[in-house]
Amino acid sequence: EPLLRKQATPAVMARAKEHGMEGILTTNGTLLNKDLAERLVEMQWDEVHFSIDGPTAEIHDDLRGKPGAFKRTVQNACRLSVLRKQRGIPNPRVALHFVMTNRNYKTLTEMVDLGAAVGAFRIDFDSLIAYTPEQQQLALSDAQRAEVPSIAAKAKRRAEALGIATTLDNFMQV
Repeated sequence: EPLLRKQATPAVMARAKEHGMEGILTTNGTLLNKDLAERLVEMQWDEVHFSIDGPTAEIHDDLRGKPGAFKRTVQNACRLSVLRKQRGIPNPRVALHFVMTNRNYKTLTEMVDLGAAVGAFRIDFDSLIAYTPEQQQLALSDAQRAEVPSIAAKAKRRAEALGIATTLDNFMQV
């Protein structure tokens, strides 16, 4: 989590912008407080990607093992979107990052709705890459993988209706 470095990460980000560079911050969102959100808006940081593992606290917090994480992450994503809109500036854009597991794969459409609610312009849906036994327990079964294309198609239609870009095309085939 880059925001664990409370002084260093924002300083590096500011230097990048001073040098005309574009940047993406990927965060779990729990540490993106009001002051940091203000700094990101002031420097017009390009994108902030919030890692969210489900459209509800029950799913997200269970997968993260951190009660209250969903609420903090969603509040902080909303805060960033609202600040940007209040200032009438295009950046920082908010994106969501979602890793599909056997505990959340049926919630793709709900994730799109959450993305719209927090002002996300894009949602990156990714496959789980399991290295540890604990991660392997979250892998989709063959039967679950067979369900994904129809779930993804429904979510893609919803995203298109809401004007949200996604990576759901990657899940349209079995």
